[in-house]
Amino acid sequence: MEAYEFQTAVNDGIIRIPAEYRNKVSNRVKVILLSEKPTEQSKGPSDKAEPTFSAMKLDTRGFVFNREEANER
Repeated sequence: MEAYEFQTAVNDGIIRIPAEYRNKVSNRVKVILLSEKPTEQSKGPSDKAEPTFSAMKLDTRGFVFNREEANER
């Protein structure tokens, strides 16, 4: 299978193959579609809420860090 990369506009669901590639492709092709920007339909509300993070306070006064104890295996 040969691979050709090009950019083209989609018009009413039709993808036009540039003239320089038309004689190189047969009647059967495999299409992998990568859209450059999201469509209006895909911008709809999401069913899943994005995770949010809250600030957390931790009182470390009086905590003594022991490097030897932390590195024990």
